[in-house]
Amino acid sequence: MYVKVINPKTDGNKKYDNSRSCIPLVKYLSKEDEAKGVNRELFFNHDRDTFTGPEVIKTIDNNCPKIEKHEAKFYSLVIAPRTDEIKHLKNDPVKLKAFTREVMDIYAENFNGKNGNKKLAGKDLVYFAKIEDNRYYKRTDTEVKEGRAKTGDLVPGDNTHIHIIVSRQDKAKIMKLSPLVNDKKLFYREQFKVKSCEHFDKRYSYEGAGKELERHIVMRDGTIPERMAYLEKEDQRRIAELENKLKNIGQEQPNQPEQPTTRKRKKKPKTGL
Repeated sequence: MYVKVINPKTDGNKKYDNSRSCIPLVKYLSKEDEAKGVNRELFFNHDRDTFTGPEVIKTIDNNCPKIEKHEAKFYSLVIAPRTDEIKHLKNDPVKLKAFTREVMDIYAENFNGKNGNKKLAGKDLVYFAKIEDNRYYKRTDTEVKEGRAKTGDLVPGDNTHIHIIVSRQDKAKIMKLSPLVNDKKLFYREQFKVKSCEHFDKRYSYEGAGKELERHIVMRDGTIPERMAYLEKEDQRRIAELENKLKNIGQEQPNQPEQPTTRKRKKKPKTGL
């Protein structure tokens, strides 16, 4: 499970520039609609499934009365399940939307007021999300760097993911909420990602949504003993899985091959000739 808060300063893509209107981002997220016609995927939020691009732009751009011109007006999030996780949900848009709303509850709860007692929920946010079927190669992808694909080419396979635009201010227009703040006491990004993965496992009876994330965090932030312990645990798990497979193979009874039947050839009667 890939859950990310996009940083427009490091992403390098102008569509994520959140110091101005969200028009470029909404247009970008509507790029697949032209080919779908009436079957296009509309935006949705915590309470409703159908919002058009202009409605999203108007709502997000007008929900920032206390935001200065140089400040961020909105943030962008991405939820990208792995292929096996999409298959587990049967690529059901109803379940994908439900999980997105649950992630936004986790996102809201992850904010802490300076006094530590502010409790927010997804219903307190102003956000819009959109399911996308395709993903396109970026210049940072390995395939592009190695010359096996070009920037903008369609990535093969099942790449269903969800883009989210969330306002800097809450629905009451009281609080400024920044998921990119460099203060774990105000918003702890890693905790937000981990909790989202754990929720997927528990809510949808899955196992391992956060394996890659857990490994990434340990390898990046862990001490040498912590890294060694994690790698040793991985090796033990792989050995256990292999032993289990071999045990199952040994318990399987192979089908006995059928014995070929031989027919006795009839002797021809002697004719005396």
